[in-house]
Amino acid sequence: MIRIAFLLPHLRAGGAERVVVNWANALDRADFAPVVMLGRVEGDFLPLLAPDVPVIALGGRRALTRPWRIARALAAHRIDLAYAATSAMNLASLAAPTRVPRIVSEHTPPDAFAREAKWPFARRLATAALHRHAVAIAVPTPAIAQAIRHARVAVIPNPVLADAPAPLPPAKYGRRLVAAGRLVPAKGFDTLIDAMALVPGATLTIHGDGPLRRDLARRIADRQAPVTLAGHTAHLAPALADADLFVSSSRREGFGNVLIEAMAQGTPVLATRAGGPETFIDDGVNGFLADPDDAAALAARIAALLADAPRRHAVRAAARVTAARYTIGTSTAQFAALARAIAG
Repeated sequence: MIRIAFLLPHLRAGGAERVVVNWANALDRADFAPVVMLGRVEGDFLPLLAPDVPVIALGGRRALTRPWRIARALAAHRIDLAYAATSAMNLASLAAPTRVPRIVSEHTPPDAFAREAKWPFARRLATAALHRHAVAIAVPTPAIAQAIRHARVAVIPNPVLADAPAPLPPAKYGRRLVAAGRLVPAKGFDTLIDAMALVPGATLTIHGDGPLRRDLARRIADRQAPVTLAGHTAHLAPALADADLFVSSSRREGFGNVLIEAMAQGTPVLATRAGGPETFIDDGVNGFLADPDDAAALAARIAALLADAPRRHAVRAAARVTAARYTIGTSTAQFAALARAIAG
């Protein structure tokens, strides 16, 4: 039995958090005993964890003491292997004074993340130095793997879908758009709002919450854009299925789980070339791509797709094939194989 700890700052709605919840729930209990350790026990995803997965509070408010708190928690709960998600928790985990093998994850190319950090040069140095203590680095795409210099980089597809996609539903011919994600600068919702102000007759609903909610609401009012902020949505599938087009406007996106969810629902997707989406979306084949941070170009692409329903619908079958690669079962089996190889 391998006791594995998943380390996160919290379980708010997010891609890395969803990966941890799905793996922790799906790991075979004959081989694994998963534990989730959080800096703060909070977040919309907490109720999604299986009842047999303990949640441990690491506690403390000072980031500098977190490595010692992690080391104590790993020892107290007799952990055999630890997996960290998010940049801050990666660094704290690798700095912890412990002999427990640690896997860290990178969901974004390190240089792209470092450019947005307060001290990018220091962040790069710290990441490079601490990566040496990782037994493996898990990434969702080959593109991120190529950007990381580490002896053991494991490309593991994100666990997105509970099952393979159902047969395609009938095509839709409306002008309803949907987007989803944390309301943070990296998601580029400000650009998307500006673009929607230029697209006549269309409406957009953005699902998600975050620190920019008030700023985005003000921007919607100033632009008189046909955009609704729906807040966090626990069950996103019906909203995705009801839309005529899903739009991702990210400036930086390591993968984009919600794109796979939309593709599985039969909803065509338009995503910006933000690092991850272009690794599995072939423009015009299984979805559509646009450049980030260009509201006018994004508006033009949205308007063209809404005006050409046959072109929009032509990508749906190929998108469904793409989505089928990202089931929870497939991803968990690959992660479990990596964990067994390390802990065994």
